[in-house]
Amino acid sequence: MARYASLPSDDWESVQVRVGSDGDVDERASSHHGYNHARSALNWGSDAGIAVVRDAVEGLGARRRNGWGPRRGLLQVSGGSHAGNVEGYFEFDRIVPAGRIHLVPIESLALAALAGGDPYRFAVSPPWAKRAWLDPEAAATE
Repeated sequence: MARYASLPSDDWESVQVRVGSDGDVDERASSHHGYNHARSALNWGSDAGIAVVRDAVEGLGARRRNGWGPRRGLLQVSGGSHAGNVEGYFEFDRIVPAGRIHLVPIESLALAALAGGDPYRFAVSPPWAKRAWLDPEAAATE
């Protein structure tokens, strides 16, 4: 049986997957105040939550709209940060083996919180308190 060193606490927020009516699958990762697909210096407007910069870069076609792009099936996290991307890295600071990842239907957490039986604690606003909960196409993570 493999043993893994204790992993540091992270404040990763999400990886989102979108399935189109044609079956195409897109993906994006949360990164500071916005969403990214590919690692790029052009993401700084999204990362900083500066919509006018993000919109200008996307309007020029230099970045995918709201961070969406083709599914890659991998979350890549910048070292010393929680800036997420799903494409563009070739070196990793750390990985989490698939067997250590447990998917939990987020709706069950939200219902538990509403009922007052929330066993989870979030260092930031929980997902159901964010705009993307009601609007999955939202450009900001707040």
